[in-house]
Amino acid sequence: MKSSAKNIWITTAYLAVIFVMTFLMTVFSVACIAKDFSVFSYYKVYLPLTLMVFGIMTTLYFYIVKFDKNSNEHISVLKRCLICYSMVFIAVVVSCVLYSYFSSNAIVISSVTMMVTVLINKKMGIFSSFVTMGVLLAIVMTSTYVLDIERYNLDMVGGLLISVIMSMFMVFLVGGEYSRLRLTWGTILIGLATTPLSGLYAIFSHGLSISAVGDAMFGRLIGSMLSVAIFIVFLPLYETMFAVWTNFKLAEVCSPSQPLLKELKQKAPGTYNHSVSVANLVESCAIAIDINPYMARACAYFHDVGKMNHPEYFTENQKDGRNPHDDLIPEVSVNMITGHVKDGVTILKANHMPETIIKAAYEHHGDSTVSYFYIKAQSITEEQLNNYTYRYNARKPTTKYSALIMICDMCEAIVRAKPPEDYDQLRAIVTNVIDSKLKEGQFDDCELTVKDFAIVKDTICEIIPSIMHKRIDYDKARERR
Repeated sequence: MKSSAKNIWITTAYLAVIFVMTFLMTVFSVACIAKDFSVFSYYKVYLPLTLMVFGIMTTLYFYIVKFDKNSNEHISVLKRCLICYSMVFIAVVVSCVLYSYFSSNAIVISSVTMMVTVLINKKMGIFSSFVTMGVLLAIVMTSTYVLDIERYNLDMVGGLLISVIMSMFMVFLVGGEYSRLRLTWGTILIGLATTPLSGLYAIFSHGLSISAVGDAMFGRLIGSMLSVAIFIVFLPLYETMFAVWTNFKLAEVCSPSQPLLKELKQKAPGTYNHSVSVANLVESCAIAIDINPYMARACAYFHDVGKMNHPEYFTENQKDGRNPHDDLIPEVSVNMITGHVKDGVTILKANHMPETIIKAAYEHHGDSTVSYFYIKAQSITEEQLNNYTYRYNARKPTTKYSALIMICDMCEAIVRAKPPEDYDQLRAIVTNVIDSKLKEGQFDDCELTVKDFAIVKDTICEIIPSIMHKRIDYDKARERR
């Protein structure tokens, strides 16, 4: 009962804020269209028009709350509302200014599509575009009909339809592999390609008038360019303000010049090379099961970052055959090994990494037993030891990324320690890793399906031979000669 009442109050608060924002947007837009910024000059229009626009705007809120199931779990409802509504506000106001002072075809709906799609997801980008279209239709058509019937025409309708067509093309553009440059130029090219449609609509509306056709095409072109400009300017600001990790930011984080990666490479070079190999496997698996490969690679790069604190206690970083564990009792060795999980979380939080990457660092070993030191301890005592002392004090994987890293981490380590002789032996290793973790219950809390495990197994078996490939022994080749 309390939860239901709380939800009602939260919804009421959201709707109240949306109403205030809608009123401000309506007042400013009407003032732009009327070219009169005396705020109360058209007070009779404000309330009914605000209610009309508010009805359209609330559909976006209820879509976010009820139907948006594809968003990143760490982009909260509040963040999604702020991103979507602020972009709708900007696009509507800029479009009304351009409509009033420049051209009815200069509409910047495409900026909403690009921003929301990149920051949240494609479906939200499409829905936000249609909401923006509905708001612009309501404000412009109603304002011109009530305030200045002589200016009333359907030119805005044509501009909106063409903008929506352009927006749909851009959703497909964003849906594939993209970079900032490709996205920017792709949008410009789509804008150029849809510009003739404005001229065609102008011919149907005003006849074969060179001035009308030219104005329509030029306005459409300016609208497209401004959409790109708004996107380029506001995307970095939105990424920072809302702490949204887009593929752009994840690519930057995975750059070799990233300070934390440089530090890892300097302090623990063996761990760094291991992480790169795991990242190649995890990224391929992520693509195969259709999750974000950028996030998968980032999680893999930083999953062992905690080893920087004591790199010499991990085999891949040891030199000259010296192993400090030879001088330690098993219990202390286990503490040194398992400690890298919490150390990694501390380091990643200090570097303001996204929650998914922090989870991967914390969960990639789950609560599994450190078998080597458990067996070593058991061998020096006659009592039956409880393996609880020799476990990782962490959480089982709760995301697909953490689970993939658990699998690929073990597979890479085993294969590197003892390379398989043939494909069947490799497949047996990968199968044993997955089956053993399943029996331990390590994947009980994540959403990987039986089908996903089969795909992951096939992918790892396909990728590992290319990572661990053999090279020609040039000395033997010279001997033969």
